[in-house]
Amino acid sequence: MPWPERLNSVAAFAVPGMALWLPSGYSYGAVMLLVGALLTLRQWPFEKQRALTYWLATCMFTMALLWVALADPMEGWGQWDRPSKFLLAIPCLLYASVFPPRPKAFFWGLMVGSLGAGAIAAWQVYGLGEWRATGHTNAIQYGNLALLLAVLLAVFVAAIHKQLSVPEKLLSIVAIIAGMDASVLSLSRGGWLALLVAMPFGLALLYRYRTRLFWRVIVGLMVVVGLMSVLNRGMIATRWDEMTSEIKVYETTRNADTSVGQRLEHWRFAWVVGMEKPLTGWGVAGYTAEKAKRVASGEYKKPILEYKFVHNEVMDVFVKTGLLGLALLLWFYMLPIWMFWPTQARMQMFEGGDPGQRRMMLALRMSGVCVPVLYVGFGFTQVFFAHNSGIMFYLFSIILLWSMVQGLERCVLSQRVAQR
Repeated sequence: MPWPERLNSVAAFAVPGMALWLPSGYSYGAVMLLVGALLTLRQWPFEKQRALTYWLATCMFTMALLWVALADPMEGWGQWDRPSKFLLAIPCLLYASVFPPRPKAFFWGLMVGSLGAGAIAAWQVYGLGEWRATGHTNAIQYGNLALLLAVLLAVFVAAIHKQLSVPEKLLSIVAIIAGMDASVLSLSRGGWLALLVAMPFGLALLYRYRTRLFWRVIVGLMVVVGLMSVLNRGMIATRWDEMTSEIKVYETTRNADTSVGQRLEHWRFAWVVGMEKPLTGWGVAGYTAEKAKRVASGEYKKPILEYKFVHNEVMDVFVKTGLLGLALLLWFYMLPIWMFWPTQARMQMFEGGDPGQRRMMLALRMSGVCVPVLYVGFGFTQVFFAHNSGIMFYLFSIILLWSMVQGLERCVLSQRVAQR
C-alpha cells in the first residue's frame, strides 16, 4: 500500500475517532489529508477524476461563496474562517479520491469515537456533577455529533455484521449505546428529531438490500431506545416536560425567555422579514439592523437579540441570502444524497463477486446518505454549519466516504480485469 493511502487510512480513523475526545479533535484527520495533498502535489492534480467528484468540489466552492455572503464584518479576520475551510477541503477531496483509505479504518474510528463520546459524557454528568454533557464544545454540537457517530456505526454493523467477529460485534453494540447515551446526556433534543428524519431513509435502504436483517434491526432499535429510557428516565422526562411547557407558554403569552420560546420567536421573525426580500435576503448587517429595529418597536421580543443566528439552518440562510443562498445550501445537502444513494445500477457491479465487498459498499453508501440527512435534522433547531465542528465533520466524513466508495469500486474492477 502506498504511503499516501496509509496516511489517509489514519485520517479516516482520526476524523470520527478523535472528533469528540479532544479539543478540536475533528481537525486532526483533516490536517493529515491536507498535509498529504501538499506532499503529493506532483501526482493527484494530474489524475483524472470522476464527474461526481468535480461536482462535489464545485459544491464546496459555492458553499465558500455562500459563507462569504454570510460573513460578519464584526468578526474581523475571523469572518474568513468558514469560507477557507470549504476551499481547503477541495484539494483534500481530489487527493483522497486518488489515494483512498481503507474502509475498516473508518469503522474503527466510529467505534472509538462513540465510546469516547459516551465516556466523556458520563464523566461530566455523573463524575463532575454537571447538569449536561458538553465535551470540548457546546452541548448541542456535542450531543448531535455523538448521535451521528453512533448512527453511522450502527449502519456499518447492520451492513457488514457477517464480517465481524463476536468480540467486534459486542464492542460495537456497547459503542452504539455509548454514543446515543452521550446525546441523551447532552440534553440536546434536536438530535433525536434528526434521528426521526433519518430513520425512514435508513430502514428503507436496509429493507431493500438486507431484508433478513430488517426485523432484527427494528427489535434492536426498540431495545436501545428502551435502555436509553431506563438509564436516563429522569432527564428525558424532564426535558420533554420542559419542551411542552415552553411551547404552551409561548402560544399563550409569547414568552421568548425560554429555549423553545426564543427559537419560536426567532423563527417567526425570520419568516416574516425573509418574505419581504425573498430573492436576495437582507444580508448579515441588514438582518441585524432590522431585528434591532423591530424589537425596539415592540413587534418581537428582546431575547432574540442575544443570538446572531436564527437557530434554524434553512431559515437563517433564507433571511440573510434569500432563495439564491437557500438553493446553494439545499444543493450541499442533496448532492451527497444523490451521489451515495445505492441504486440498483450502482450495486450491480458487486453481484456475483465477493459478498464482503458488496456489504462494505452498502455500508459506505448508506453512511454517505445518513450524514446529510441527519444534518438536515440537526439544522431544524441549530445553525450547525456556523460551528467549526459542524463544518469539519460534514466535509471530511463526506470526503472520506466518497474516496472509499471510489477505491472499493476500482478494486472490484481491477479484480475483474485480472480474472479475464
